[in-house]
Amino acid sequence: MTVSTMTVSTMPVLKEGDSGDSVRFLEQLLSSIYWFGLQQGRPALITTGVRFDANYDSQCQQIVTEFQQNYNATFPFPSPDIKVDGVVGPQTWKALGDAIFKYTY
Repeated sequence: MTVSTMTVSTMPVLKEGDSGDSVRFLEQLLSSIYWFGLQQGRPALITTGVRFDANYDSQCQQIVTEFQQNYNATFPFPSPDIKVDGVVGPQTWKALGDAIFKYTY
């Protein structure tokens, strides 16, 4: 069996004002990380009035920023600290992959 992997360098950089399928995928990842991470000591993202509409609006930026802060606080060495800027670039895509892997296995 051959397993195909996508490198983070091929993922789009997402920021406020963006929209479309990539943003919807990001929203799905963030939602999954929240639900799997509900246990004590795991990251908790904002939950009231969250809209999943494939638009990278200020709410999506806030959730990404909270994820970045929580990732830095929750994933100890050797995981590198990622930039907390509300932008989903290569570091944050990798961190999202690390988090979904950790919380689902």
